[in-house]
Amino acid sequence: MVNATHRLPAAGSLRTPFAASGCLRGWVMAMMACITGLRLLAEPSLIAQLEPQEIPLGDSATLNLVFTDLGEVPAPPTPEVTGATIQYRGSSRNFSFINFKQSSSVTHQYVVTPKAQGAVSIPAITVEVGGRPYQTQPLILRVGAGRDLSRLGVLQLSAPRSEVYVGETFPVEVRFLFRVSPAQQAPPTLAMEGFLKGRQRMENLPPEKLNGHDHGVVRWTLAVTAIKPGEFEVGPAELQTLYRFDTGRGFFGGTEQRQITFNSEPLPLRVLNPPPAGRPAGYEGAVGRFRSEVRLSATNVAVGDPVTVRVRVSGAGNFDALRLPPLPSSAPFQVYPGTNSFAEGDPLGLTGTKTFELVLVPEESGLQTLNWPVWSSWDPDTRRYLTDAPGPLRIEVRQGATAQAQPSGSHVGPAPGSSSRPADSAADLALFADVGPLRRPGALMVSRAAYWCAWSFPLLAYATAGLAIWWRRRRTADTVGLARRRARQAIAEATTALAAHAAAGRVADFYAALNAALQEQLALLLGGVPGHFTEEVLEGPLEARGFSGTDAARLRRLFAAMAQARFAPGAASGELVENARDAAEVLAALEHLEESP
Repeated sequence: MVNATHRLPAAGSLRTPFAASGCLRGWVMAMMACITGLRLLAEPSLIAQLEPQEIPLGDSATLNLVFTDLGEVPAPPTPEVTGATIQYRGSSRNFSFINFKQSSSVTHQYVVTPKAQGAVSIPAITVEVGGRPYQTQPLILRVGAGRDLSRLGVLQLSAPRSEVYVGETFPVEVRFLFRVSPAQQAPPTLAMEGFLKGRQRMENLPPEKLNGHDHGVVRWTLAVTAIKPGEFEVGPAELQTLYRFDTGRGFFGGTEQRQITFNSEPLPLRVLNPPPAGRPAGYEGAVGRFRSEVRLSATNVAVGDPVTVRVRVSGAGNFDALRLPPLPSSAPFQVYPGTNSFAEGDPLGLTGTKTFELVLVPEESGLQTLNWPVWSSWDPDTRRYLTDAPGPLRIEVRQGATAQAQPSGSHVGPAPGSSSRPADSAADLALFADVGPLRRPGALMVSRAAYWCAWSFPLLAYATAGLAIWWRRRRTADTVGLARRRARQAIAEATTALAAHAAAGRVADFYAALNAALQEQLALLLGGVPGHFTEEVLEGPLEARGFSGTDAARLRRLFAAMAQARFAPGAASGELVENARDAAEVLAALEHLEESP
């Protein structure tokens, strides 16, 4: 008998498939708990980052506001910080997938530029997203002594005089003298209370010596117009540049780029009104030196014939303030609106020639003398009033054409007392000796249709030509209708050009066409000469005619846009398209108001 003994394994060494699977389940449950914990830790958040936290004076730091898992958050308002300026730079987006979780963030960047040494405190920023407030921690930017900017460049601001006059247009210069050329630079910015900025021009000038060192020179010249009296400061001018410096770090060296801002000293200016002493009676606010020349299209016309008057005003000054003086009420002429144009003599438009055109229609025959009104302006250089009185214009006016008496027809026959001699002589009979057999006469030429067609064609041509001449003379004599048709045509051409200029982004051409269309339409509605209508018509003649509401607000915006474009061009193409739509609505409303009784 064989006894077999079977030993069971020790309790600690027992391993079964069920036990192994239990360990695996435990490991999986532990990992799921970790992942769940990570998911619970990942909450929507807002944090503020400052890079770097220490900079020298003249450099800038970047403030990042990072919104995590909060969706598309718009840029918060620029925070206000004492001792520094903050400008919004833009935004960026980031997507990530970490520990089985997808995350997205939106970062809004701001540039912080300190104004002085020391510590700049950036307070906590609170932003409400989805009805819930999120707040950042306050930050500190430490600003050191920085580099000596004079070793790089100097920004200067100047004007021809320290005293100017209301309505005067004068140049202001911003000069950047640099020892080290920047990699990039933007046009300078200028604070101007009490002034309007016009055209701007940039030039590279020959090098100059400053403090014993050669400096390159860039000059910006701006046309500036004073609009109210008082004590003002222009500037300081601010110029943003980007410099690249060698760091010397690394095997191959390296470069570092920094944004550096140059500032000029402010420019004090005193603005005066032209003095009342010695002011001419017809002075209307023109400031500058001007001379005028008046020409007529014809000097010998009939009553009712239109005469075009061209007035050319040349010189230097504020041409936008020039207006055509009204004619004396006693002048024996009817005046109809025309056009005006300006040809600049320099890139800033400080000099040039402005041309006015209008139509005169004489109402009385005889030698008519037209004494043109005197032009008056204030000369800021000599500080005295100037007057320009063109010589009198003489027009010989004759009576209108009248119908002349036509001679009456007369019957042609034999003279009284004459008699016919009978053809009874042999000589006379010899004429009929060999005439041959008699034939029946055919139809006369005058009875044929071809004869009358041949003669009626030139008669019809003469009649048509005469009718065309008569119609053209009648249209010319209708000066009121002729002037209105010309104005309508000018409005249509200017309105058609608005869309093309807006699509192409031609700011100057767009606002020139807009001004022409509005001035012509207002002249048709209110009477007068185009070119002198301003925003004041909204509170006077147009308001009296019931022009108000949305159309009046549109017209006010268009006047403001034209003034801004005249003195500070640079409107975006989107603004041009919107203004083109507003112009179409306003012109249609004004035309409807003109046609209404």
